Amino acid sequence: MRDALRFRGSIAAQRFKWAARQVQDYPSGYGWDYMALYDVFDPARFSREHMENALTPLMMVTDSIRMDGLNDYHYFPLQFRDNAPGTRHDGGVIMEQIKVAQGNEEVFIDWYNEHYFAAACARPGVRKGAFMKFLPQGQLVDMVPVHNFVTTWHIDDASMIDAWRRDEALKNCSFIDQPSLSVTSWEPVTPKITEDEVINTNAARLAEEERARAHMGDRVMTDRGDELKTV
Repeated sequence: MRDALRFRGSIAAQRFKWAARQVQDYPSGYGWDYMALYDVFDPARFSREHMENALTPLMMVTDSIRMDGLNDYHYFPLQFRDNAPGTRHDGGVIMEQIKVAQGNEEVFIDWYNEHYFAAACARPGVRKGAFMKFLPQGQLVDMVPVHNFVTTWHIDDASMIDAWRRDEALKNCSFIDQPSLSVTSWEPVTPKITEDEVINTNAARLAEEERARAHMGDRVMTDRGDELKTV
């Protein structure tokens, strides 16, 4: 993650793990154990540098990562609200992944922006929300996600999960493909790290990075395969 924040176009990043309490039930499992959220201001530049440097000494990747489960997409913001600007957030994230059929996208955006977003953002314990849409430009992988909309809600603590469990708005929305609707919760693994913290680091942080690279030993991926663009 710190290697990626050295790429131009980046702002900040944070890593999360699958939370013990979930909004929906996943008896067969979800497929991801960890998730990283990146804030970028230039997705095309960030993706280009990622493509050029991934699985090289500038961005070493352990072979414990399943490349066949790669779900790495940039979503462009449609609405953002911060209920506590200027304050650091140490809580978790609730992520809504939504599939809307082509032709219904604009009416869904209107419904979500005008009715759902404001109500969800006003729930006690919600720090901020970002409603986003997938667009093909600036992407890291040459694939289209199942979900064309994603919203991330930064919450104070796990008690907020109950508010999403009780709410029926997404389930009752006729524009949403209900079988693929996914609402998950995630706990922080790292604090949010900014590009400035990585570029202007100190000796102790650099030593931590070197220890992490040494810990990987020879379990490092070098075959870029077909998952990453190489042009």
